[in-house]
Amino acid sequence: MKKIVCLSLFALSLLSSRAQIDVPVPSPAATVIQKFGLTEIKIDYSRPGIKGRKIFGNIVPFDSIWRTGANSPTTFIANDSLTINGKGLPKGTYIILTRPGKTSWDIIFNKNPLVSYENYIPKDDVLKINVPVNKTNQTVESFTISISDIKSDNCNLNFEWENTAVQLHLMNDVHTKVMNQIKQKLAGPTQSEYTAMARFYFENGENINDALSYINKAVEMGEGYGNLRLKSLILAKSGDKKQAIAVAKKSLERAISFNNQDYIRMNKESIAEWEK
Repeated sequence: MKKIVCLSLFALSLLSSRAQIDVPVPSPAATVIQKFGLTEIKIDYSRPGIKGRKIFGNIVPFDSIWRTGANSPTTFIANDSLTINGKGLPKGTYIILTRPGKTSWDIIFNKNPLVSYENYIPKDDVLKINVPVNKTNQTVESFTISISDIKSDNCNLNFEWENTAVQLHLMNDVHTKVMNQIKQKLAGPTQSEYTAMARFYFENGENINDALSYINKAVEMGEGYGNLRLKSLILAKSGDKKQAIAVAKKSLERAISFNNQDYIRMNKESIAEWEK
């Protein structure tokens, strides 16, 4: 009897081990994470392949709700509010559904975490955008969601498969958020915060005199080749090339003492340019 029980357990263990064979999934999962400006977005989706089939108008019917991938709906998470093609989307977690057409797609951000094409209810839509279809020169074998053209306050969200591509333009109001932070910090910024405020004003076309005021306060707290370099650039932008050269030479001296080759090169180039 004991032998029979042992043999049975052995057979079950063999079956169990055989059931655990790992094989590739036909539509592998993928995650896209991207930060632009002060916003981070995350997209979880699956990537079905063409595999010799006709996709749009066949596997994915025209003018029908599609889960925008395979296996399970595509999720989109934003940690801050966005503007997408000119329309607002609050921060949060959404399901991306699409309705592909021959010449345009509806791209839908739905708040129901369990939504799919079988139980789609339009009242749960938070945002719906119609975008034109672009035909690609090369065939995209696996369905692909990507982010491109990343700038400080905007980027593009792309959907590509077969010979079809559609695109959304995402924007985040970085300027207002940074300016609000600066106003809040004016009560007593640190040296690095003064430097950051000066750099933001300098790089974004804000009042150059305010930029100079902030960098002066940073330099008063301690001179370094970095904040001196920024001060020289601000002075040059304000039109005071003579003082810019003098400050750049001080930055150069400190860069040489720390053997920072990048700042040595940049200061030498600026001095030569401003002395012309």
